[in-house]
Amino acid sequence: MGISCGSASVQEPSTAKPISQSKSSPTPAGETVTLTNEQSTGSFLLPAVLFKKPPAILEVSVTNVVNPAAKPVAVFVYLSRRAEKDAAASDRIEVGNFSLYPADRPAKFTLDASAIQTVSEQRNFSAKEWRLVFELEKEGQQGSSPLEVTIASPNWKAHKN
Repeated sequence: MGISCGSASVQEPSTAKPISQSKSSPTPAGETVTLTNEQSTGSFLLPAVLFKKPPAILEVSVTNVVNPAAKPVAVFVYLSRRAEKDAAASDRIEVGNFSLYPADRPAKFTLDASAIQTVSEQRNFSAKEWRLVFELEKEGQQGSSPLEVTIASPNWKAHKN
């Protein structure tokens, strides 16, 4: 004699994919960058209007992470006037950095955006071609274990809450 609880669907395991295996969906702005072991930098072109009224806060959303070995992941964020491959360290203005914890899950980070103000106050300033660059920490990321970090288009906020 068996007892039924009524709904078979309640007893079945979920068919939803874990976040680390699902593809990231585009943000409303639609642009993302994906950092990997092979492609450790990515960037977004900054709109010139951002320098006219610099924001106080940069909100960064990591929307997808593939890190089966759960190795520590650190990402450096900076401003650069050149494409990230051509940017010398002296051409970079540090915005900040963040680390994923847990190392295999998406997250949202808030950074101080005062570097935008610093850039806009420079002598001979031109708003053209400034990029927000993201770079994976290279130390400890070499090897056979795959690593993929997808970052959504940045969100700028005028005030600190």
